Amino acid sequence: MPPKAKPQGPRPRTDKSRFDSRLLVVLGAGVLVGVVAVVLSLTLGHNSSKSSTDVKADLSSVAGIPQHGLVLGSPTAKVGLTEYIDTSCPICKQYVLTEFPAISKSYVRPGKVKVDARVLAFVGPSSARGRELVLAAARQNKAWQMAELLYQNQGPETEAWLTDSLAHAIAAKIPGLDVNRLFTDASSSAVKAAAQTADAQANADRIGGTPTFIVTTKSGNRVLVTGSLPAALDQALAD
Repeated sequence: MPPKAKPQGPRPRTDKSRFDSRLLVVLGAGVLVGVVAVVLSLTLGHNSSKSSTDVKADLSSVAGIPQHGLVLGSPTAKVGLTEYIDTSCPICKQYVLTEFPAISKSYVRPGKVKVDARVLAFVGPSSARGRELVLAAARQNKAWQMAELLYQNQGPETEAWLTDSLAHAIAAKIPGLDVNRLFTDASSSAVKAAAQTADAQANADRIGGTPTFIVTTKSGNRVLVTGSLPAALDQALAD
């Protein structure tokens, strides 16, 4: 039976970001036209108009590593790592930016460990769109590049930060990605089915938060990581 999985650390803290809207009304009088009113509404948002030159795009942690769908790493790796993630989760972002590069360098790139991303969508209003893009990119074996850039450009978890313009700008930064196919696949029945599969897997593993890590040992045992991830991988490799 799969282990009872609990959240890795506390649930992400929710920071309320206020929507800032300002209205400037200018009134003027003219001899021929009378009174003219001009109303200008300025709405401030996050990442709403980013171009491909604005997005962060460091793919060094995954560049050159084999991918197949949602799995990163050599298919012959003896140890597996399952990562339950949400693209709007700030703790996932912290892991990706600060810890994953070392995991990739020491375990994945040398062919010791392969990593299976299971993308959930419950943290915020951009979670579902982020999952669609990762699952669509997986159909071109670019899921990990997409996930990396979504985290590098992540906005506030409670806001719809993943706009169409940001999504296109991110996609344009991924070498070899067919951008038109990406957005077609994102709304496909195949991606919807993949999302349902991820949810079913999370229910089976009793996932209550993200990120959650499960290590599969060489003998096939699945172990929930509750402490140091490198220590858990070292133990699995030693067994």
